[in-house]
Amino acid sequence: MTKNPSTATAGRARGEAGIVLPIALIMLVIISFAGLLSARNSASYEQFSNNMRTTQVARQSAEAALRHCERVAMDQTENEGVNFVADAAKIVSTKLTDPELDSAAWKTKANWVDGAANLITVSLEHSNDVKDAAKIKNDPSCIIQPLRDDQYLITARGLSNDAQLDNNGQLTAGSEVWLQSILKQGVPVKSSSGGNA
Repeated sequence: MTKNPSTATAGRARGEAGIVLPIALIMLVIISFAGLLSARNSASYEQFSNNMRTTQVARQSAEAALRHCERVAMDQTENEGVNFVADAAKIVSTKLTDPELDSAAWKTKANWVDGAANLITVSLEHSNDVKDAAKIKNDPSCIIQPLRDDQYLITARGLSNDAQLDNNGQLTAGSEVWLQSILKQGVPVKSSSGGNA
């Protein structure tokens, strides 16, 4: 007896119909996981980029404050503070024998609160140190303290735009960057190419 070809094909189609649905569901689950993983990686990269940007803003801000206070200290040594009278008056009067001493002004939290006697707040509105000063929302600050042999210890603090401080001047959110330099008498102010060092 010969089988009808259409009956054989119909029987085979009924057996294959049960396999297509599970395979399609498995493929759908795999594609969904791949999309979810891709979205998660994208969000992580965006967060990383944002953190890098805020840290860079804080660094530029701290560098601008450090350069400003170095100019104030140089002016104090060379011209007795005539060019930066208000800032020169905020230089710490106590000389340090060692920048690492606990008596260093920069180590005291109260000295970093707005309005502290020795805190120099640097306005970046007209600063050439930061290319786009309008984008920096939190003004940086610095403290200048004399060391022995006509040297100055300069400590600067820069904050990111999203930085938030509590009443004690402690960072609660955002980024902060601390920079420090020791300015010695006789260090050239001009580089060999004629620009500022």
